[in-house]
Order: sequence, then structure tokens, then C-alpha cells
Amino acid sequence: MNAARHVLTLARFGCKVAASQPRTQLRRLQSTYVKPATGVNPAYDEAVKIIDAYAAKKTAEATAAAGELAQARGSGTVNEEQIGALKKKWFDLAVEAEINDPEVLWSAKQGKYDLTRPVFLHLREQAWRGRPLEILMQRLLQMFVLPDLLDPRDVGTPSAQLNIALAANPQDVLEPGSIIDPSEAREQPEIELVKFHEDSRLHTLVMVDLDEPLETQQTFREQFHWVVANIPFSKSQSKANIADALTLLPYVPPHPARGTPNHRYAFVLFEQGENGSNRLESFEVSRDSVLRTFAAQHDLRPAGISFFRASWNESVDDVYRDVLQQTPPNYGIAPTPRSDIGPDGRKINAYENF
Repeated sequence: MNAARHVLTLARFGCKVAASQPRTQLRRLQSTYVKPATGVNPAYDEAVKIIDAYAAKKTAEATAAAGELAQARGSGTVNEEQIGALKKKWFDLAVEAEINDPEVLWSAKQGKYDLTRPVFLHLREQAWRGRPLEILMQRLLQMFVLPDLLDPRDVGTPSAQLNIALAANPQDVLEPGSIIDPSEAREQPEIELVKFHEDSRLHTLVMVDLDEPLETQQTFREQFHWVVANIPFSKSQSKANIADALTLLPYVPPHPARGTPNHRYAFVLFEQGENGSNRLESFEVSRDSVLRTFAAQHDLRPAGISFFRASWNESVDDVYRDVLQQTPPNYGIAPTPRSDIGPDGRKINAYENF
């Protein structure tokens, strides 16, 4: 089987094509794939027969597994753990049936990749669990988002990919730890959670500033900027529909105070209790809450996490005046008056009167 797959790959793509394609190529608007003609290369023809036979076998097994799953769901006597095992069995067989045929990844009807097919989710998960997940965890730890915000043991390895895109440029996903201009986040960002399971589960989104000054204790504290509960996500629904969810705290733009260092703004998507089936009712949330306590009180488990950073500029003062209805604070050290500097900021010539 492996030898046949190798021959087929060489015949289809040639030796110049790497084993894994860049992620950007999966977003092409038009497919450039052309299936090689049969009857030209006997080795290719034989490889096609072997792989097609293998795909047909796995397709039949996947169909049978789907039937088992439907029967188990209808019986009402099978527990959630058994249902989960049957889902995994079907998913793995469906991936094996399609993994060797690039044409399956392309939906001619829609004119784009069919993102809901098991094989695409499998490939996307494999791509994310490589370098992108490594970079995310590295920056979370190096910039002390973990453990300042949550216990790394509670977070573990995120089970889903959380993407943040600013409203001004929703197509551009922010790299974890990016430094942005605060004015770019004046409107609430677009949230995407790429889940790698079939069923829809409810999630709670929390945005937290880890570096809000606490002047009375000469330190920093957490401040909640945004809390939204009951957001459904699944393999076919990755965009957050905030309008239909339960907003517990409305969005407040980043407002790093003057004189403070870069603020870390973390976004955490928690899966709600009972494997995402527990729907939260409306309750009061303080902006001075602590995320660890909040998560424990409401049975929330971290599923995805990301963050960006921002520092003060003049646009922040507008947020204080227009949104928070406060006088913009200034934590910087007042400059020492200098007798050798004039009102225009230029140095006075000591000998100008002589």
C-alpha cells in the first residue's frame, strides 16, 4: 500500500512537490489539480487500482460505522462514552477513505474546499498541531500569560484553535502575542474557534487585561473586558455568532493607561459544563473578577486561548473619555523642569545675551 501510494504521488505531482503543502495553498479560490491520464504509465495505473480498492473498502467500513452510530443514538441505551467511541471510529474510517484522493478535498459545487469533510478537519488539525501550536504555547509561557492568568496544568494542550481577527481587517488572523495599535481594537474583534469534533458544544468567551494597574498596592491585576456565554461551536460552525449568544459583559476596547508597560489582552474560550451541553443563565459579572475563580464557579474548561498586546497612545484617551466616561490616567513620572530648555522645547544658548 505504501509503495503504491509513493508511485501515485510521484506520477501525480512529480518529485518537486513536498510532502506537506503550505497552508495558504488550501485557500486557493480555484483548483489547479489535473488528474493524470490512465493508460500511459502502467505503474501509475496499478497504483490507482490499489488505492481505489483501499478507498472503497474504507468507505464501506465508514458507512457501516455511521449506521452503528445512528442505531446507537436511536436506541437510547448507549452512554455518551460509547457514542464518542463510535463517532471516533466513523471519523477515522472516513479520513482513511479520502486521505489519498486530492479531488475529494475540492467541492466543485461550492467552488471551494469543503471544510466540513472529516479528511479536511484531520489535515487542518495536523497542520495546527505542528508549528502554530508550538508557537502559541511558547509565547503563552514566555510572556507569562500562563501562569499569570491560568494554571498551565488546567490548560494543558488546547483542544481547539482560537483565531482573533480585528474588525478593521477580519481576514487577517492575529499571531499570538502580536503588538497592535489600541485604535485597531476599538470595535469588538471577530472570533473563530476551529473545533475538531462533530457535535455542537456551548462555550464561554472571556477577554481579560492581565496588566490593569492597581495603584493602592503598586501592582497589576486582571480586568474583564468582554464575557459572552452560550456560543455554539462545531466542525461546521467555527465563527462566533455573538448576536445570538448571552452577553454577560459588553465589549470594552483595550485602554492601556499612559505610563504603563505593554498590556497583555488574553482571549479564552471555555467549554461549558457537561461536555458543552450546560446552558448558562444570565448572571452578574464584575469586571474585577479573577479568571481562575470565575472558571471554577461556573464549571468551565479551557478549550482555546490566544492573546495580543497593546500600549498607550493618544487614541486610548478617547476610550477613557467616550466609553468609560473617565479622565485619562497618567502613571508616568512627571518630567523635572529644566531651566536650560525654552517653551519651544529647544535648548537655551547660555551665551545668547552676550
